[in-house]
Amino acid sequence: MHPRPLPPPLARGPFSTATARSHGVAPHRLRAHDLRSPFHGVRSPSPADGLIGRCREFAPLLRLDEYFAHETALALAGLPTPRRSEPGPLHVGTIRSRQRRRAGVIGHRLVPATLHDIGGLPVADPVDALVQASNDMGLDDLVRLGDAMSGSWSSHAFARELPVTTLQAAASVRGRPGIRRLREALELVRPGVDSPQETDLRLLIVRAGLPEPEVNVKRYAADGSYLGKPDLSYGWCRLALEYQGDHHRTDLETWRYGLARRERFEDEGWRVVLVSRDDLYGAAAAVLTARIRRYLARCESR
Repeated sequence: MHPRPLPPPLARGPFSTATARSHGVAPHRLRAHDLRSPFHGVRSPSPADGLIGRCREFAPLLRLDEYFAHETALALAGLPTPRRSEPGPLHVGTIRSRQRRRAGVIGHRLVPATLHDIGGLPVADPVDALVQASNDMGLDDLVRLGDAMSGSWSSHAFARELPVTTLQAAASVRGRPGIRRLREALELVRPGVDSPQETDLRLLIVRAGLPEPEVNVKRYAADGSYLGKPDLSYGWCRLALEYQGDHHRTDLETWRYGLARRERFEDEGWRVVLVSRDDLYGAAAAVLTARIRRYLARCESR
């Protein structure tokens, strides 16, 4: 026997059991097999689709003073967070003295924040969320976020191409846990970075004691023709570093474009070093930085 159809307003997505009762839905109907219970007091007629789906499942329980904050807000804005590949708890902020306590949710009592609408959800501004999350993230996590917010990683205008000075102004507050680490991270942020792996590569190079390379600078041939924009490069040494994600291998058009661009650079006397994810960690990272060091030393001795 099929369960009785839900009232139309409830059939479209998650709803609270209180709302269901106000529509005359009987308690036994809320226990039927076709409804999920992602949170106590919530029912959903369909599976959650990623993070935004999980947030929509919790949204019926949000009070008027509550919003998605901290790491959840950053992820909803399309920014790189440490837990991108795992669900993790939802972070909910409030200005009340009593913060949210519920399984699968971490509540935070926070100062008022600027809010944005993302898919119908109230979400903290990414600058506010960065400050909120700074005590729970490592230095490199914060550098990646700063690079992303000063770059063009997010599809949301309010989370992209932000001046580093704007981020630094938000980090000027005193006495907040993690704020010193955030300030340190922002000193390492560089506009124009295109991916977290490019951030990691730059940090690896600098921490090896090598000169800091330039980020995504347009390079030209002797005749003025455009060569390309390497991820990282040393113009004075004609050394380009290119991070190769898996799409460079699996996408034929990207692969062909990369080959042609590499040939253009090499025809102009550039050395192009291709870097994979494996080169960023462990013994391979030491080998990579040693190669860069040798090439720079040759340039200096010319």
